[in-house]
Amino acid sequence: FDLLGRPPTPEEVEQFVADESPDGWEQLIDRLLASPAYGERWARHWLDIAGYAETDGGPGSDAERPHAWHYRDYVVASLNANKPYD
Repeated sequence: FDLLGRPPTPEEVEQFVADESPDGWEQLIDRLLASPAYGERWARHWLDIAGYAETDGGPGSDAERPHAWHYRDYVVASLNANKPYD
């Protein structure tokens, strides 16, 4: 839940339980951090702080921002690539 925002599938649970290697936890964490869902989940928080919106949403006007998705995709890709904040 914490890293991807969803519960594991039954197959993922079975795979983890069947893994008897001593570094099973590390492998699981690496696999979760490599998932595209990781960036999608955590980008949501950054986009909320930045005030990301695909429309202006003002009273009497709801003009679209047709290229706003470029920023959203950049934030997701940056988190998935472990890009430094600076």
